[in-house]
Amino acid sequence: MSDSPETMNSSHDALSLALAEAQRIGALGPLPIPEAIEHARAYVRAVFREDRALIDIGSGGGLPGLVIAAECDWLERVVLIDRRAKRTDLLRRLVGRLGLRDRVEVVEGDVVAYGRGAANMANFDVATARSFGTPLLLTQAAGPLLRPAGRLLVSEPPESDGERWREPAIESMFHVKPVVDGLAVLERTDSP
Repeated sequence: MSDSPETMNSSHDALSLALAEAQRIGALGPLPIPEAIEHARAYVRAVFREDRALIDIGSGGGLPGLVIAAECDWLERVVLIDRRAKRTDLLRRLVGRLGLRDRVEVVEGDVVAYGRGAANMANFDVATARSFGTPLLLTQAAGPLLRPAGRLLVSEPPESDGERWREPAIESMFHVKPVVDGLAVLERTDSP
């Protein structure tokens, strides 16, 4: 499926405006919106065409979740989850404005509790996160949500070599791959 340049520019403009609103009300940091979108595209590049379901953990103001949802139109289901009602209310408005309601669900709640729900266990090909707790906390939250061989994609600081993910409790659940394009990539090794 190939979009025309006009459609792509229109989609990009709508995404930029949506994220600018999130930034204006304090849901995103001060990074210029074009740079924030470009950073989120590292996640887009790491989502495979055969992936069908993705969950963005701690979605906040919509990065990288809204960028992924907007640019990975092959994903059948995208869940944006955050504990804060103000953020999820904002995300619902932005999802509607971007015309993504048919594929994107916004959930207000704790990701660990969400992962305990039978309908959500082992139901995602990919989980994404930025600035979400310690590596162990994040892997324990994401692990039950991922199918075997599902991937957890996490933004890493520029100088990171991914060593913070190399601890026995994490490596018992995930194969830790080298940091690529600023992302730690962890692949689920067993059944959740």
